[in-house]
Amino acid sequence: MTGMTRRRFLGGATAGTLAPLMAGCGPRATEPQMPVAYELGKPLPWVNWAGNQSCRPRERPGPENEDALREALRRATGTVRVVGAGHSFSALVPTDDTLIATDLLTGLAGHDREALVADVWAGTRLHDLGPLLADAGQALPNMPDIDYVALGGAIATSAHATGQRVGSLSAGGTAIALATPSGDLVECSAGRNSALFNAARTSLGALGVMTRIRLKNEASFELTEINRIERTEEVLEDLPNRLARHRHFELMPLVHSDLTVTVATDPARPGDADRGKDDPDAIHTLRRVFDAVAWMPGADRVYNFLLETVLGDDSFTRTGPSYTVFPHVRQVRFREMEYSVPIDAGPACLRDILKTIRDRRIPVCFPLEYRTVAADDIWLSMFEGRAATSISVHQFGDQDYRAYFAEIEPIFWKYDGRPHWGKLHTLDAPRLAALYPRHWKDFRDVREALDPTGKMLNPHLRTILGVPA
Repeated sequence: MTGMTRRRFLGGATAGTLAPLMAGCGPRATEPQMPVAYELGKPLPWVNWAGNQSCRPRERPGPENEDALREALRRATGTVRVVGAGHSFSALVPTDDTLIATDLLTGLAGHDREALVADVWAGTRLHDLGPLLADAGQALPNMPDIDYVALGGAIATSAHATGQRVGSLSAGGTAIALATPSGDLVECSAGRNSALFNAARTSLGALGVMTRIRLKNEASFELTEINRIERTEEVLEDLPNRLARHRHFELMPLVHSDLTVTVATDPARPGDADRGKDDPDAIHTLRRVFDAVAWMPGADRVYNFLLETVLGDDSFTRTGPSYTVFPHVRQVRFREMEYSVPIDAGPACLRDILKTIRDRRIPVCFPLEYRTVAADDIWLSMFEGRAATSISVHQFGDQDYRAYFAEIEPIFWKYDGRPHWGKLHTLDAPRLAALYPRHWKDFRDVREALDPTGKMLNPHLRTILGVPA
């Protein structure tokens, strides 16, 4: 049996280690890569990575520099939105009017090797940014586990990884250049246009289009990641020690079982080496096991027994430059809801979710995800004013997620959770405003000053920001 890794649970495709136990039981067909059909005579559809958001924009400019971007904004009519890699699950991007792509605004605009800062074009994908920074002797202090995303979109939604002493990507930005809805170019930082800077670091794309971000980085470093199978309750009991001991620590509880995948990541030591063989099929293996036994009386006990028998105390190790260890391949389409609760409430919230799934026999097997993030002072960051535990709930892309998420979302509300802006949730402006009492009005004031006509607001943004059409 090969190591049971994070990549193998959140990646994967077909056959797996337990397949002989479930003859004839295979994964369901996934959705087509283009779930919205092309129609002759209509604009080419845009579809996000998850396949749950789409639109047919009349205009799709792809400016190659700031001047071209400013001109595109001046000329644009109707609702204008901006897109990077399209990895948001929520409806931040869709517009049938003008959709501006940042694909050509990529690379380093400049860097200072000694000061460990770099100016990065907003359309740069994180998988390209790692090697670019390495050539400059730098590295991101932390990095989301998906590196397909564009830097601008990641900062606009406060994308994050895990590590209770490390903040989100937004927290690493020290200056931003923003093309406003009217086509002006404004630069901001803590010491220059500070109100705009505080709003722009998590802007949801509602203030204009980010063009460049200055990042404060670390000197290049290497990491070693160790994945293990452990008992969820034992890990939660020892969680304060784990968080203190490791630079990065997270767990992925396997619902309907007593087990979890733990991922501990620390600075690499001499002699560290990869150990174990990766298996990209594990998520479908898990699914086949669950589907094969879910109909049985006492299905949870059978499922838990099978997982314990086959997984045991397996482990897997990866080591290398930080930008190769932080990210993990995602080959399975899914939909995701994530809330961030106060860090001390994390264990209770997770236990509540696991109990609800088991007690209500919710037919789901996609692992949960439990991460920690340091506090920041960014107005609409999920981590504003408090360190947080982020808990994610997933469902396969070929299954309807709505009933499952509807059962779990009220649990997050019970623990004062703030939803991830780029992921699925059902909150509107009044409820969101209550979660950001210190700076909700400040953000609205900055947005209205920059865009009084709501040029950058699609229906989703109008709903969550409370701006009437």
